[in-house]
Amino acid sequence: MKNILLSSAAIVLLAGAASAEVTWTGDAEIGYNDDVEDGVYWDAGLYVTMSQELNNGWTASAVLDVDLDNGTTYSLGDTSTSDWVLTLSNDMFSFSAGDVDTAMASFTYVPGLFALTDALDDGFGFDTLSDDSSDYLGADAGLLVSATYGQFTGVYSAVEVAGDLGAQQLFLGGDFDVVEAGFFYAEEDTTASFASEQIALTLAGSFAGFEVTGSYGTTDYFGLGDLTAYGIQVAYPVGPVTVGAYYTAYDVDGGSVDPAYGISVDYAEGPITLAAYYGVGVVFDGSSIIDDAAEYAIEGAYDMGNGLVVTAGYIDGDDNDDNDFASYIVAEYDLGGGASFLASYADAVVEGTDDIDTGVGGYELNDGATLSLTFSF
Repeated sequence: MKNILLSSAAIVLLAGAASAEVTWTGDAEIGYNDDVEDGVYWDAGLYVTMSQELNNGWTASAVLDVDLDNGTTYSLGDTSTSDWVLTLSNDMFSFSAGDVDTAMASFTYVPGLFALTDALDDGFGFDTLSDDSSDYLGADAGLLVSATYGQFTGVYSAVEVAGDLGAQQLFLGGDFDVVEAGFFYAEEDTTASFASEQIALTLAGSFAGFEVTGSYGTTDYFGLGDLTAYGIQVAYPVGPVTVGAYYTAYDVDGGSVDPAYGISVDYAEGPITLAAYYGVGVVFDGSSIIDDAAEYAIEGAYDMGNGLVVTAGYIDGDDNDDNDFASYIVAEYDLGGGASFLASYADAVVEGTDDIDTGVGGYELNDGATLSLTFSF
């Protein structure tokens, strides 16, 4: 009887697959690290993408990420899901629900524009502004609506918390060839008398070889006072080298905050990639808000040409107590077919961290020595 029931279920699944496009992909990693993972570890992911063409040019699609982590026995261990998104779209409109980006993800702005808001959020322990709906405290799901008409784009997002709308965001953008403009509005409406509101505007364009971005933003943070920020960012490419700099100033009711600023240099040509930056900004350090927190990094990679890439650097992340605060070296060998072997060593200031994010190579490293095999399917 069990076999008959399984066969019947398979027929139903195949019948559904015949009328829709379903794609299964995945990845897996097995490795060894004694400092963080206590020896051998493994994890895997199964990714499902489904789509179906509807009438009148509409398409329904859905994605799901199933995460498998090693447990205490030789089983599948702990299973969790994430990134579930259901979308209905055509050439002009898109409606998505689930673990979605917010409208902020479409808004480009000068670094540090929302640093005061981020620092206050960190101090109070919640988010009033994020580019990912899942970051909001207590968020059950997010809604994302976008529309495109000619050179104009509009994006609206909302976060559901306990059945009610929480944070809402709106982005309006226009591409006018010489200049791109973006307007952003956000609110975290806890009650009618206790709400946070953000308004920002960005203009960007290329002039005489310089890529220039200017941003202005103001925040009414839960009625505690107005926070205003305005900044400019400039990038100039010279052959394989790109030099960048930014400066953001603040005006705070009843207080004084030092400006944020930073410089960066990037080089990429042939087998060599180099990147360095230095910045000073506003952060919450775990006990108070400080406005002179420095961050810096120097990193580089060399492609040996035989499938082996060596990357090394020193990074101090985007917070003065960030886990991305380490010196590291990585050797990764491409085994073909989506498989690779990695050997790394990271000396982190915060011992035992498993989230050392590199700027070059995009690695997420463990503290200490790590050997790992990864596969993509």
